[in-house]
Amino acid sequence: MKSRFYFLVVIFGLAVAVWTVYLFCIQILDPFNLAGARRMRYTPQKEILIPRRGSILDTQGNLLVSSVIYYQIDIDRNSVASWAKEEKMPLAKAFEMYAEIISAQTSLTKEDVLKRLNYGNKISSIQISNKISEVELDKLIKELKAKKMPGLVHSFASMKRIYSKDILAARVLGSVREVSDGYDPATNSKSLYKLAGVCGIESTYDKYLSGNYGWKEVVLDANHQPVPYPNLHSRKPENGLNLYLTIDSKIQEIVENALYEGLEQYLAKNAGAIVMDPNTGKILAMAGVSGEDKTEDPNFVRVKSNIPVSFMFEPGSTMKPLTMLPAIEHKLVKPTEKFQCGRYQVGRRVISDTHQYGELTPREIITKSSNVGIAKIAERIGPTRLYENFIALGFGQKTALNLSGESSGMFAKLQNWDGYTLHSIAFGQGISTTALQLATAYSAIANGGKLMKPLIVESIKDDEGKIVEQFEPSVLRNVASSAATDTIKSYLQGVVDSGTARHIKMDYIQVGGKTGTAQKNITGTKGYSQGKYSSVFIGMFPIEKPQMVVVVFFDEPAPGFHYGSTSSAPTFKKIVENILFMPDCQILPYNERLMQTTLTMPNLIGIHLFQAESTLNRYGFQYKVEGPDSASIVIDQYPKAGVTVDPHYPITLKIGPNADKKAPVYETGTMPNLIGLSLRDALKQASVQGLAVNIHGSGIVRSQSVLPGSRILKGSKCYLEASL
Repeated sequence: MKSRFYFLVVIFGLAVAVWTVYLFCIQILDPFNLAGARRMRYTPQKEILIPRRGSILDTQGNLLVSSVIYYQIDIDRNSVASWAKEEKMPLAKAFEMYAEIISAQTSLTKEDVLKRLNYGNKISSIQISNKISEVELDKLIKELKAKKMPGLVHSFASMKRIYSKDILAARVLGSVREVSDGYDPATNSKSLYKLAGVCGIESTYDKYLSGNYGWKEVVLDANHQPVPYPNLHSRKPENGLNLYLTIDSKIQEIVENALYEGLEQYLAKNAGAIVMDPNTGKILAMAGVSGEDKTEDPNFVRVKSNIPVSFMFEPGSTMKPLTMLPAIEHKLVKPTEKFQCGRYQVGRRVISDTHQYGELTPREIITKSSNVGIAKIAERIGPTRLYENFIALGFGQKTALNLSGESSGMFAKLQNWDGYTLHSIAFGQGISTTALQLATAYSAIANGGKLMKPLIVESIKDDEGKIVEQFEPSVLRNVASSAATDTIKSYLQGVVDSGTARHIKMDYIQVGGKTGTAQKNITGTKGYSQGKYSSVFIGMFPIEKPQMVVVVFFDEPAPGFHYGSTSSAPTFKKIVENILFMPDCQILPYNERLMQTTLTMPNLIGIHLFQAESTLNRYGFQYKVEGPDSASIVIDQYPKAGVTVDPHYPITLKIGPNADKKAPVYETGTMPNLIGLSLRDALKQASVQGLAVNIHGSGIVRSQSVLPGSRILKGSKCYLEASL
């Protein structure tokens, strides 16, 4: 009995010894020597790596949209406890060290981190934050690794789109949403995080922007900590590609500011505009706005319809030059031929002009915008030829831009025309278009008869700047000869020189264009709303060789402003002037630009600072004031009087005592920097300084007449330029 007991003890002891040696070999000596055994304990798992969504930039390389990835960080408090035991320190002290490091490398406070570390079971894993940026995470990993402090666990949390220009081009760029319906065949994962385009460019070019998932194999121990393991595989994520648009953000800002001002001035419901290069089809600006856009959440504005491509309206008289085009092309009218205008009966309907013009030539029919004259010319063209001409120009169909939410407009099939359709369509009734369709059609007139494919994306590049796809200008079809389009351009110039848009004529550049006023159709009927109109103007410049075509329209402007000539045309002029005098715009010769943008420096010496400021503000100068406290008389200036200067060149005024003038003592202060602030915040700061403020524009302060750091007197006036 005793020998049997000893035998069992020996057997048990040998088993324990073998098991101990086995564990020692696995855990201490070389875990990879027993890889087979280890693989029995651990199975590699695939961790999905989320790609960064691509950026969107303007034609100058200015960032419009980018992505920021946020990570979740957890602390395995069991690992921290083990480390603290090895370092012979209390767990509370270890938590404090971790909190100090995390708060130093992230935006988190030490107090908040400590609160999380001490929450609940102190030996379990705890989430610290899910809003840690890549930069913060990298610094944190580096710092903890350097101090050999274990326990940090991190994982992808979310991705956010950053729109650098706030609501600029909001409806064009569109929006994204978080989805979990992605699929990656490599991992057989059916529920993956993704930012998906909802509308606008974000939606149209989603497949380019999205990128491709990656993955890596990991082996985790019982505490969910990574452990060394041989022959692990991975696939790097492919970040989304970057879009370089044809849009120039400077021109886009000019257009949007002009539209917002127009909405306020003309009390319109909506407004839209497009600036297009007629020679390439590139869209330099595309804007659609409503009055409430500036006060609404930008994220809400981004999901609204892109008005220039989705909103349909009757083009009114802007169709007349397009109707005239085939008549000129096929020599169906003579330049000197005259048509009796004023009133014309077609069946039971009567076509009338706004004035009893009498006899008009084809040129005068366009410049005076005669409905009767163009209706008679349409009869010469005939329904088939006119229909085919409008189809060739792109009406009744989506353009080749293929932008999300684009409308095809409304243009009846030829077989559905009645006895009046030919005449009504000729002057823009019974047909609905978009601003994009009109811009494309008028570009064909501007460039000599080529219908260009509209472009809004110039190129697609990867993160290293390598071009993946380049979109070159392309001609869809020829719609007219250069001789015919030159004739139409001369008619359009006549509209501005002496016709319905003569009030927008500019001395320094020749422009051409056409006004349009259309009564709004009652949806679902052939009738028209009383008192509701669309106002349109389409222009091109310089008329000799147009470099830009601009379409402007207002939806339901107030009575008196509902004509194309009273709202859209003045807005067109404002847009053109601002574009021409951009510092890098080369459309005008340099000397002409210089003449428009330079002034002669007045003599300000010896006058009170308030008077000097008033003079400089009147001419739009920026200036700074130097001098002692309580001084208020200008004793010197730079540049000197009589020197020709650019209004953007900063003027320096020196103030001081003057023996001949005993000026009162004023409380002084220092001009704060208001640039980059919202108007609300800027006004608050100005109020603290006792500064009077005049505001031009809305949104963010872009410039201030009194330069930062300048001396100011209480009651001084500063002019602020603000824009979106």
